[in-house]
Amino acid sequence: MLEQDADVTLSIIDLSSTDYSVLKVAVTLLERNRLKVHLLEKGNITGTLVLVDIDTPGGKDFYTHFNYARHRAMLLLATETLNDHRNLVLKKPLRVQTVKDVLYDLYLGLNPHLKIGPSNQLNQPSETETTNSSSNSFNPQNNLFFVLFKALQAKGIIQVFCPPHSPLFVNTISGIMASSISNETLRKIISSQSHAFKSTKLSSADFEILAKGQVIVPLNQILWNAALYGSHGQLIEGHSPEVPIQLKAWPNLSRLDFEPHHMKLASIMAAQALTLKQIHLKTHLSWETIVGFYNAAYATNLIVINPANLPTTSTSKSTPPVKTSLLAKIANRLKIAS
Repeated sequence: MLEQDADVTLSIIDLSSTDYSVLKVAVTLLERNRLKVHLLEKGNITGTLVLVDIDTPGGKDFYTHFNYARHRAMLLLATETLNDHRNLVLKKPLRVQTVKDVLYDLYLGLNPHLKIGPSNQLNQPSETETTNSSSNSFNPQNNLFFVLFKALQAKGIIQVFCPPHSPLFVNTISGIMASSISNETLRKIISSQSHAFKSTKLSSADFEILAKGQVIVPLNQILWNAALYGSHGQLIEGHSPEVPIQLKAWPNLSRLDFEPHHMKLASIMAAQALTLKQIHLKTHLSWETIVGFYNAAYATNLIVINPANLPTTSTSKSTPPVKTSLLAKIANRLKIAS
């Protein structure tokens, strides 16, 4: 295949012979799904997707000096469970299906206007699933955000079962999640209320073993997306729409999913302390949108509740301001009534 005819070109940096063999099989599977892939010769670093083994000196050097300005993506291969907020990480040893799914996701990320045939159809919720999810009453155990948030509060390490999909391995202590589930499938799971999630506790050693061959993703990124698009208007337990809240820092929107109205919410919530009800009246945005953004911001440690201990009800009298001007200080010093 000629390079100019390819949908995507792949460069490799210091891959072992075993990992290279896995990559070639994954590329063959992608080509069978009508995605034209051109695997560049070793040493050619001009690909739109670059696979880098950062366990090697050459890989680390390339990673440090990588130029992101040319609309390219980098996939990191590592033995350790690396937490990188900018690039996808695959924990070695590699697995063919996971490499295939990750390369496909990266391809769509570089070309969001392109969708490839039938594989897209598989990621759309069916009419039956949509009907069921809207008719069912809310259950936190059927919602990925609340399952993950509960684990975060407990500072736990868990395995989340979400059949028929592959499990999720969550380490809240290290702030990462490992999974072989594609981004498209994960979005489907996040927005659905029809999944009944079950979880079991893991040890740190268990997590390291089970994470092998999986994609390592920052947990904050998953919490953000799960809250934003999967809260379904349900506030975190114990939180009130009538208590003033304020955004203490803007979310890093360059690395997180967002829509224009989320920027509007961030601006309003950072400017002053308001209740969620007041924000609802002020913005005229849907309650589901406001709650989703609040849950996402709170779960990622960006919210202050009741800043400056503001009272939740107004008082009839306000305390007069203390005079701090130079003339006031002199008057007080001389005991002269001001």
